[in-house]
Amino acid sequence: MTGGAMTRRGALFGAAALLGGCDTLSDWFGERRERFPGERRSILDIPERSLRADTAAQGAAVALPPSVPRADWPVAGGDAPHSGGHIAFGPGLARTWSAGFGSGNAYRRRLLAGPVVAGGTVYVSDALGAVSAFDVATGNRRWRRDTDRTNDDDGTMGSGLAVSGETLFVATGLSELLAFNVADGSVRWRVDLPAPARGAPAVAGGTVFVPTVSSTLVALSAEDGARKWTHRAAPNPTLPLGLGTPAVDGEVVVAGFPSGELIALRANDGRVLWTESLAAAGGGALSDIASVRARPAVANGRVVAVGMGGLTICVDLRSGRRLWEQESGGPVGAWMAGDWVFLANDAGQVAALERESGQVRWATSLRAAPEDGKPPPRIELSSPILAGGRLLVGTSASELVSLDPTNGEVSARLPLPSGLTLQPVVAGGLLLASTDDATLLALSGGG
Repeated sequence: MTGGAMTRRGALFGAAALLGGCDTLSDWFGERRERFPGERRSILDIPERSLRADTAAQGAAVALPPSVPRADWPVAGGDAPHSGGHIAFGPGLARTWSAGFGSGNAYRRRLLAGPVVAGGTVYVSDALGAVSAFDVATGNRRWRRDTDRTNDDDGTMGSGLAVSGETLFVATGLSELLAFNVADGSVRWRVDLPAPARGAPAVAGGTVFVPTVSSTLVALSAEDGARKWTHRAAPNPTLPLGLGTPAVDGEVVVAGFPSGELIALRANDGRVLWTESLAAAGGGALSDIASVRARPAVANGRVVAVGMGGLTICVDLRSGRRLWEQESGGPVGAWMAGDWVFLANDAGQVAALERESGQVRWATSLRAAPEDGKPPPRIELSSPILAGGRLLVGTSASELVSLDPTNGEVSARLPLPSGLTLQPVVAGGLLLASTDDATLLALSGGG
């Protein structure tokens, strides 16, 4: 459904999606965290909302833009605005190398962000926040650094990464932003954040933008970490497991918040330009956990944002006017290419939507077939990426799935050693993916 008022209901992946049962931040980060008040509610029985192809969109051809080689992937989403596009890549998926980089997902810890690539080096963070640098061509480790000065692994979360020039920025679940020298991993500076970060920062124009679990967006100088401005969105009693990287397009930064707000601000001073909401209508438990975990995507003057409350919206970047909405939600961001928006939702679907109307051209379920009359098990998907004429999506079922972007047909399934719920990246002719067990995989486009 597109346009107009509608009942907004959606699905969540279950308890792993949000930490609704934790009463305090000290449950996860030690005694220095303050209590977050609020009622705790079960999120396990929320019904799902699946997309269906719109009849009006069936005659539309999915034309892809020309593919363009990409040497680097310096920030989450590939570039500052998360503009997507079509990346040049070969037709195959051949394993080139693999390397372990530490601790993977487990009880009370989780990988929070995928790899970033710059200057022939790929950087990753494990679920305890340790950062490693590997040579892209060979997989040899160049250096490894811990970010936790206390050496206390209890409840430590992963870190989010971004590269700019000779500096690697690391936002941690221990309320710090660190700046590393990319050459050797030495610390240039480190500053405190107002609350834990649970995702990757954005960096553009000499500023690092860091979202935190306390519904704040902090802008800091990339030179020395000095605070430039802080924006505080509406508070939310539910603590999100992950936070989306803000999108930066020129002088505008667009960020989602745990409250379900999507806010556009001036990058230089933090002044609010417009505000939208992805919270579910009608109140109740779903509206309380309508966090925007997915990073917004900006391209061609359009902002596409996905909320945990079962809603995806498209907004005009300049005016903030909502152009369309779809009852589809989840924790991962959309990928835009040409006139199309590709997304993966919490119902286990990958779908193609017309950018200007939001109409669904196709929707493909990646769930396993039901057995013995039982519903198919839930599956968690990564953000899709368009590379080499195909959509590539990781799954919690330990597969990398290739789909035809023109019709949604599955063309290949590559078994993986573990689940892949963080978006794979393509840079320097390789696809690089960090699996849930903290294995970094490098795949070439060869046969």
